[in-house]
Amino acid sequence: MAAVFRPASPEHPEDETFPGLLLARPEGSIFFVNAQQVGERLAELMESQRPTVVALDMSGVPDVEYSALKMLIEGERRAGERGVKLWLVALNPGVLEMVRRSGLADRLGREGMFFNAQAAVEHYTGTRPV
Repeated sequence: MAAVFRPASPEHPEDETFPGLLLARPEGSIFFVNAQQVGERLAELMESQRPTVVALDMSGVPDVEYSALKMLIEGERRAGERGVKLWLVALNPGVLEMVRRSGLADRLGREGMFFNAQAAVEHYTGTRPV
């Protein structure tokens, strides 16, 4: 049975959470107009949750503009300076290609990129090898 991932809410207090893991899912194309808003929202979540790993489920992102990708690269660098790892999850083919060409894929390595959210959670909880 596949896992269901949804935003934490009072309507579902029984939902399982994973201390130290922030799983966030931006939706829609990310480009120069909205990239800062996406970054600010992630910063708010990171401040309130204090994760050790931020896993961005990019399955709902069909396109990332180069300027937004540069912001993501800079965000990954700053997070790393604070001891927080960034993982990218469920990249669409075009976004994956941009991430590879930018060098971010090399920086994250295999242990920082996952096929889907369930694989990322399983890796985080130690129930799945790399």
